[in-house]
Amino acid sequence: MMKKVFIIAVIFATLIISPAIAKYETGGVIKNIMSNGITLLIYPEPDANVVAIEVFVRVGAKDEAASIAGIGHLLSGSILSGTEGRAPSKLSKLLAEVGGNFTAVWQWNYMEIRAITIPSMWDETYSLLADSIKQSILDQRAIDYSRETVSKQVIQQETDLYNSAYTALRRIIYKGTPYDRPYLGELSAVKGITQTRLKEFYTKNFTADRIVISIAGNVDPLQVQNRTEIRFGNMKPGRRYSEQKELKSSFGDAFIEKSGASTYVLMGFPAPAVESPEYPAMCVANVILGGYKSSLLFSKFRDEMGLGYEVGSVYPPLNNMGHIAAYIGLDTNRADDETIELVKKTMAEQFDIIKNGSFKEEDVERAKRFLIGSHALKHERTSDRAFNLGWHEVIGLGYQFDFLYDDKINAVKFEDIKNAGVKYFTNPSFVVVKGKN
Repeated sequence: MMKKVFIIAVIFATLIISPAIAKYETGGVIKNIMSNGITLLIYPEPDANVVAIEVFVRVGAKDEAASIAGIGHLLSGSILSGTEGRAPSKLSKLLAEVGGNFTAVWQWNYMEIRAITIPSMWDETYSLLADSIKQSILDQRAIDYSRETVSKQVIQQETDLYNSAYTALRRIIYKGTPYDRPYLGELSAVKGITQTRLKEFYTKNFTADRIVISIAGNVDPLQVQNRTEIRFGNMKPGRRYSEQKELKSSFGDAFIEKSGASTYVLMGFPAPAVESPEYPAMCVANVILGGYKSSLLFSKFRDEMGLGYEVGSVYPPLNNMGHIAAYIGLDTNRADDETIELVKKTMAEQFDIIKNGSFKEEDVERAKRFLIGSHALKHERTSDRAFNLGWHEVIGLGYQFDFLYDDKINAVKFEDIKNAGVKYFTNPSFVVVKGKN
């Protein structure tokens, strides 16, 4: 009964959409590419009580060399610390005065810098954001604070059993590629990155041709275009930005023992990159496999076998080559060798259901409704809509994909999912991280 209630709730969520979201789904985005290469997306919402400004830069963790792995996290923690014209204390005061919520986030494929403010203060906010992006001084105190924060996070990640297992699995699948390392970077590299090296990385990668700006809210599009020319028109392009081609994958197994009360078993495969035509089909396959409580993995492990307190699958949207991974968390006291082997065998069987086409048409339709409902719920706020426009553009899909998402998912057929399984679910990688009490 609970499963039916959950599904109905998701379907209902796709039908009750605010007027702002309904308008958003009809389009209305204004796109300009400036002479220096900056991409500007504007989505006017006259009734909105906020303005959301998203700036994306086409550089991410996969672009870091091994010797500086983690430099992007230092950059995100210090880029808003002060500018050439504004000392850190002055900038901090001005940020408080405009009432803006300023944040910088480092991801695998991009860096995101965002600000949310009220309509009457959007121009001042935009000016401060532009200065921070173009003329950050990367204050040494901010770098040191960021270094301390990142170092703590790296240590925490190394002691977290799930993260240890997931990182080990990615390192197997992506061996010898830019994704072959911990997401937060290496502790030794983070500790050795100097202010000079950070500034070199910042100067090299923060160029006009890598910038996507997405603004949504109660703004005048002509004024936004004018202010963008003033704020960013003098920003120089760099060498022509080009994405890497599809990466080669590998496979293998790993068994790791660490202190802890849990044991994690993960199974993974390379999967389509976010820009691949097969991406929508694999999104549906992931939901059928382990994306929600009616999934194959959850039904098998939790409902039938009574195993695992964490069960599911992940399929992160990545450029060049993706991956899909199933996982289960077990109480170490129940994770003897026989149980672990049973879990691995059962996991493989669930992937085989996709590969062999043994799933049902109703599974496909249920998964598609879940994805479409989840997509709608990710657009409730003005800031969500600004983010999604810019994210789709910077990731390489184009902002239009955000409007076409429902159609793309609805177009996925049973055979598309099976064919994706046949193509990708061939050479499994397993990682077991066994906790020791």
